[in-house]
Amino acid sequence: MSEVILELVEEFFHQRKYFTARDGNLILVRKSNPEIEKKDSPFILDQIYIEHISAAVIKPVAWHTCKITTRILETFPEILEFAKENQAERFSNWFRDQLFIKMLIIPQLPSNTDLRQQVIKKLKETGIAHIMTIPSIISGVIEKIEPRKVYSSPICDLLRILKFYNILSSTKEQMELPLR
Repeated sequence: MSEVILELVEEFFHQRKYFTARDGNLILVRKSNPEIEKKDSPFILDQIYIEHISAAVIKPVAWHTCKITTRILETFPEILEFAKENQAERFSNWFRDQLFIKMLIIPQLPSNTDLRQQVIKKLKETGIAHIMTIPSIISGVIEKIEPRKVYSSPICDLLRILKFYNILSSTKEQMELPLR
């Protein structure tokens, strides 16, 4: 597992006022002041809809060179093992019965609509409540980084420096361009 991705996922949730803890390559997130969870959130979350989640057990999959397909999920069953185990129930017991959903952070889905729907169906059947993409996580972290604040995380401090010198920006247009 990429330590960088684990740290970025944790930072993403810290920035949004979540408590985070790691359990191996899983990340437990819980809102400081949980609200009533909205059930109409889409399966693929973004920076807006993530605010509707009160608590989750998250598994980041940091395989940057591949799209998550049903074949990948069948070839590497360890991706979904956490969803089959009692991880969410174990955490719910620790935190006085707060419901922890199961969430996956993935590099990307197939662009073909049929293949994409097959993956989503398989993930839902396994018990995954939501997914987010790594690019969404990274852009969410960059958006909240303040160029004049010093961060204890080396990764966030590097992003802060890049943002300070206008090498990278939180604007959508800039983020689609490669680094100069």
